[in-house]
Amino acid sequence: MRSIIVLLLFILFFVLFLPVLLILMLIGKKNQKAAREKAFSIVRKFIKLELLVSGTRLHAEGLENIPDEPVLFVGNHRSYFDVLCCISCMKHNTAFVGKKEIKMIPVMAQWMELMGGVFIDRHNIKEGLKAILEAIEVVKSGTSVFIFPEGTRNRAENKDVLAEFKEGSLKIAQKAGCMIVPVAIKNTEYCYEMHKPFVKAADVRVSFLKPFYVSDIPEEQRKKPAAYTRQLIEEDLKRPM
Repeated sequence: MRSIIVLLLFILFFVLFLPVLLILMLIGKKNQKAAREKAFSIVRKFIKLELLVSGTRLHAEGLENIPDEPVLFVGNHRSYFDVLCCISCMKHNTAFVGKKEIKMIPVMAQWMELMGGVFIDRHNIKEGLKAILEAIEVVKSGTSVFIFPEGTRNRAENKDVLAEFKEGSLKIAQKAGCMIVPVAIKNTEYCYEMHKPFVKAADVRVSFLKPFYVSDIPEEQRKKPAAYTRQLIEEDLKRPM
């Protein structure tokens, strides 16, 4: 029953809020920042409802570590629920970098684009670089960006060991001159992936670690900021719930 309700809510949102989406797209042509913030506010409220219905008990830690300025959020990726849980924690609009296949999903793609989202082709180096450049411009325009440098959902049995982070993803922070906020996401796979197609109640922890500039990284590790960030997240994931 829970799975059906979650799916129905998504469908209802896409249908009932289609006029709102179209209006915000028009507003965005004249005032991009205002449209992004309003779209994010609407989506965030909807996601909070979805998490409530899904039985997801979200434990957010380190919210005080989120600076009041555009940053690059860098997180591990285990589940579709990663995005939902992270969005529900944010105070301000945050654009997500997602795989290009999402662009083929009507309405969802438009909401994502409206919030500043960027679509990346994981198998095309040239297109991948283009997406990174787009993300840099999003940060410079005043919107934070969230990226999962593993490139796809990590399906390894050991949930606390992450796949290699793509170093190119951290170029967003270096070129935009913004801080990096590592985000350790734990247990989201228990919401869906561990027993799909069913959605089940679960305890999830999202930890926002201390922000830093690439220049703050110890000199011997500065050439590989993604690997350094990955290590910080892995260490936090080892903490018990």
